Amino acid sequence: MAFIDNTYFVGEIAVPNQTGTISNATAIIQAIGQYEKEILISLLGYKLYSLLIADLDAEGLPQTQPFIDLVDGAEFEINGILLKWNGLKNSDKQSLIAYYTYYKMIERETVHNSGIGAILAKGEKGNRVSPVNKMINAWDRMRELYGKSPKQFDCIGYLTTTFFNFEPSAHNFLFANKESYSDWRFTPIDGINIFGI
Repeated sequence: MAFIDNTYFVGEIAVPNQTGTISNATAIIQAIGQYEKEILISLLGYKLYSLLIADLDAEGLPQTQPFIDLVDGAEFEINGILLKWNGLKNSDKQSLIAYYTYYKMIERETVHNSGIGAILAKGEKGNRVSPVNKMINAWDRMRELYGKSPKQFDCIGYLTTTFFNFEPSAHNFLFANKESYSDWRFTPIDGINIFGI
């Protein structure tokens, strides 16, 4: 059950001919199915992800308020500052799932396997340019929505999620409401750059 669809792939993460070509629409749906679960398990941890999926009705809509707020968005406060988490899906069509999926799709489509090994795809008209700048922009936007939490370890070496800033990210929403999401296990995601580091 996917929270987003191909209508999220517009603007800076537009996929060419996504609505006019069956193969592209199919590729987007397949990619969402693969990468949505991956990013949500990183964001929530496997147990909370499983509880979210179990909470969905036959139409894929969450039934309990904590999961409704996570999926559809909600206001929250950090140190008296009111913020708005837009949710995993929203009418703005800005979702961390879409940005992550776009990045992973471009990453896998840039190099094709052939009988002689991996090759770069060759354009029929025009010059091929590297997609790395678009990929980095999508990754950075995904991290803004996901939450840019530095890796912090407690005194015995366990990763902690005690940091927050004043951004309306998923991390900050979950952190501000941690009593409602007691099974939450956040995995920080590192930034990337043109050099792959």
